[in-house]
Amino acid sequence: MSDPLADDPRTAKVAPGDARSLSEGHRQALLRELGVGEAVRAVYHDGWGYAVLTGKGLVLLRNLVAPKATRVAGPLRILRRSYGLFDAVEILVDGKPHKLHGSKLDPKGELLEAAGELLPPGSPLRPGGGRRTATWMRRHPVTVAVVAAAMLVAGASGPGQPDAAARGGADDAPAVPDLRGAALATAAGEARRASWRVAAADASSALRTVTGSQAGWRVCFQNPSPGERVRPYGRTLTLYAVPESEPCPSRRDGTRRVVMPDLVGERFDAAWRELAPLGLDRVTGFHAHTGQRLDDRRASLAEWRVCRQQPEAGIEVPVTTRVDLWLVAEGVSCAEPSPTPKPTPKPKPKPKPKPKPKPKPKPKPASESQPNSGSGSGSESGSGSRATSDPEPSRPEPTRDSGSASGIGFGQFCSPVGATATTADGRPAKCFMGKDGSARWGYRSG
Repeated sequence: MSDPLADDPRTAKVAPGDARSLSEGHRQALLRELGVGEAVRAVYHDGWGYAVLTGKGLVLLRNLVAPKATRVAGPLRILRRSYGLFDAVEILVDGKPHKLHGSKLDPKGELLEAAGELLPPGSPLRPGGGRRTATWMRRHPVTVAVVAAAMLVAGASGPGQPDAAARGGADDAPAVPDLRGAALATAAGEARRASWRVAAADASSALRTVTGSQAGWRVCFQNPSPGERVRPYGRTLTLYAVPESEPCPSRRDGTRRVVMPDLVGERFDAAWRELAPLGLDRVTGFHAHTGQRLDDRRASLAEWRVCRQQPEAGIEVPVTTRVDLWLVAEGVSCAEPSPTPKPTPKPKPKPKPKPKPKPKPKPKPASESQPNSGSGSGSESGSGSRATSDPEPSRPEPTRDSGSASGIGFGQFCSPVGATATTADGRPAKCFMGKDGSARWGYRSG
């Protein structure tokens, strides 16, 4: 089963350690109370309940049976700084003291002290102070009367003299130095020389652990503010800083901002390693030629080169910004190649029209065959020859068409093969066997 605190970016930092002992009810109550972007810095034990320090203040988790969350208005009122075996920090909430301890992220209570102010010993806000004063006055009426009379006499005798309380009050306290813009280690050293206790914290919403002697960080904000008249003895000066390579956020605990690096020409894996420490982990790759989104798996794009980027290099951006990188494979130019012209396809030849079948010739009507005489009149004469010169008497007579008296015609069927005759116009004819197996009259050449 997944942990709702580990899955929520507001509580992911404290989920593995500080928040492990929270019950399911306390976890749900905390998530309902947190605002958008309000990150948890540390979780402390508070008797039978818990106290949660966020970037916007303190949240108390009470009631084991029906857990509920209660906001504590800031700044915190600190009754006692870290002390004892558990390094507990005692704060005042609604007139009641609460001892907070047991955080793995803030074991010494430095974050708690930086989020509040120490109440002076004589403050009437301290629990029991007013009751003790009234009890003492009732038990010592004579002393109270003498003190009151002395104050009246002093006021009457020196109306123009400043009283001692005014001379020793806030008007004589030194002004808090302005340490903004200075290196964190240098600012912390200067504050300690002025008798301040120094605490350091991340000025942005990243909630990184910072120490006063950390090198490479720059002060953005401080508490107390510059110019305030505060006596440094027993007070803590909190310096809020960011790395020198980062710009200061617009407000304390504001979104962390970084300067966008120049990634053009680098390999994708090198660009990713450069963006990750800056907190810019929302990176999307696109193909430089087609503009299509590439596979999110970095291993497959490790050797691809960056052609262009958005945002551009040198621009201050919040760490929540999405970085778009246009990439090409190793060895491919960033310039998009000209499209290769496609060859024009050859026109397909039009199919030839199928030839129409020739009409079959109509058969000629068969004419009646009859023997011809040498004169062509069909009668025999004494000086002419017979219709056939074949002397063989046994050859059968040619077939004649019964419907015509004009004689035979070429192409007509005949019988038998080898028979001769004369056509109606006087040409010699002979009966030949055709290729189709049928005998027909044809021209007899000799």
